[in-house]
Amino acid sequence: MLVGDAEHWWRGTYQMLAARGVTVDWECFRTVFMGKYFPESVRHAKEAEFMRLHQGGMTVSEYAMKFEHLAHFYSQGIAEAWKCKKFADGLRYELKRVVVPMAIAEFPALVEKEKVVERLEGGNRAVRTAGGPSGSKKGESQRKPYDRPQPQQGGSVIRQSSSAASGGRQSGGPL
Repeated sequence: MLVGDAEHWWRGTYQMLAARGVTVDWECFRTVFMGKYFPESVRHAKEAEFMRLHQGGMTVSEYAMKFEHLAHFYSQGIAEAWKCKKFADGLRYELKRVVVPMAIAEFPALVEKEKVVERLEGGNRAVRTAGGPSGSKKGESQRKPYDRPQPQQGGSVIRQSSSAASGGRQSGGPL
């Protein structure tokens, strides 16, 4: 059901088509609607995005949703087996290597198997990606590239070494 501007547009378009004697069926509606809201340039861009689509940082569920959305813009007919192959080709390697050898040719079954593999792989992955590239978490105490002078009561300045920042003793002060 159309609402708002789309509903208003369709009522006017329907009257115009009916006045011309055009049979308004689903295919007619779809063609006119797509021409209005998804011009050829947009459909072509979405089709190209579909052809380049890879999972990247998305979950399997997110990837499947985006895949199915963009598949609607693909101009060729999509056979189920081809759809499965295209989907699997875009998966991250650690997921793809487990399911591709199974040669699943039904899209819903393939997506469900990938979700299971993702959950199983997820425990190991969460540990590895919890922090930054070296495993450190952003914002945690990190070593400074140099020692900074620290003001002290009485106006004198002491230098705090890296070991002092982590609880060691300060240099430059009394022992």
